Amino acid sequence: MQIPNSRDLDLGKPLVIAFVREFLPNDLDDVRYIFSKRGAYQKFKGLLSRRGAIDAWHDYRNKARERALRDWCEIQAIEITD
Repeated sequence: MQIPNSRDLDLGKPLVIAFVREFLPNDLDDVRYIFSKRGAYQKFKGLLSRRGAIDAWHDYRNKARERALRDWCEIQAIEITD
């Protein structure tokens, strides 16, 4: 059994949009446009840099990834030890 990646856990664009809604709501339309084109993550990182939000994004993404992996483990009946 292979551990799922971010795409498998649906942590791509939906997670970005959720983050922007919460932390950068004035940029939501711009981010939606960015993610309609190629090279979206690079452009998104540029926006985060300009807004001083890179650390907030990394924290948000890491917490979401941990929650999703814990949920996946529970569904797979895999015990987690901290």
